[in-house]
Amino acid sequence: MPSQSAPISQSVPASGATAATAPAPSVPAAPAAPATAAGPEASARSGWIPGTPAIRFGGDYNPEQWTRETWLEDIELMREAGVNLVSVGIFSWALLEPREGEYDFSFLDEVLDLLAGAGIDVDLGTPTTVPPAWFWKAYPQARPVTREGVTLGFGSRGIVSPSSPEYRRAASAIAEKLAERYAHHPAVVMWHVHNEYGAPVSESYDEASVANFRGWLERRYGSLGALNRAWGTTFWGQVYGEWDEVDAPRASASVSNPAHRLDFHRFTSDALLECFVLERDAIRRHAS
Repeated sequence: MPSQSAPISQSVPASGATAATAPAPSVPAAPAAPATAAGPEASARSGWIPGTPAIRFGGDYNPEQWTRETWLEDIELMREAGVNLVSVGIFSWALLEPREGEYDFSFLDEVLDLLAGAGIDVDLGTPTTVPPAWFWKAYPQARPVTREGVTLGFGSRGIVSPSSPEYRRAASAIAEKLAERYAHHPAVVMWHVHNEYGAPVSESYDEASVANFRGWLERRYGSLGALNRAWGTTFWGQVYGEWDEVDAPRASASVSNPAHRLDFHRFTSDALLECFVLERDAIRRHAS
């Protein structure tokens, strides 16, 4: 789960949200952390997150699945257990952007304010592992395709083609909106970008992936002659004469060219990394 750290700031949360939030009820302040021994060892530990003198203890928290009354109970139990860091927002895209380009941060505003009031820090997630239903209706071509040619449907997580330009645009947009609003929220100390890149879907054999794969190969090899030599395509008559003859290594009647498959693995890794970098850069424009 790649993350990009952000500084703790005591400034007022960014303004400009599309939905107003009523003042959150006060939550008793967290008990003071026990004193830690001074010296080089303690100083080294504090380098994990600026100002952190102890091991972080917590986990993923998905308040969007529960009522507000449960949030209050959860936060009190966290305080009692000594939880001091939670990841929030990982699966909340449908709530934060209920329609394309329309944002509603009311639920997240309140959750972050409650956690800040309890002294619990937040690793704020970008919710891009689960695009909303409106995304799939508008951009069905972004659905991933398996090696066997099966187009996967909506209703799970991590199910999008990493090469889809529509997905990349939408993911970057929601990441930027989150950073604009919460970069300086007192609870937010880290950024949790996406969630488990490549799981459960990594390779996709959709049209956008195939087109990008051809471009990746051309940049890697420079010529079809170099590609044919590297892949040993004279075996079983696989020689390519035009770039648009090259396909993804789909399921075939027998074993596929291992060099072809290896390069598609490499291409997929680069495509996933490009998705991460787009979101990371969107966050960095607002959170230094």
